[in-house]
Amino acid sequence: MILQIERRWNRDPGWFSSMARETQIELIADYRMDFEDPKKRETRNKSAKRARFDKIRQRAINRGSTDG
Repeated sequence: MILQIERRWNRDPGWFSSMARETQIELIADYRMDFEDPKKRETRNKSAKRARFDKIRQRAINRGSTDG
């Protein structure tokens, strides 16, 4: 994906890695919005939601808030 982003902006290889972290995140988000298909986006969003849920649940279990 990185090479595709660099090609999209007509830049030399390595240009992306020289950018600030915040700029890299924006470039990746921009690329995904333009080229990712809706089904893949939905799948990625579902797995991210599940990971957040599992993290919150595990934190609650560790604190004794729930039986598990």
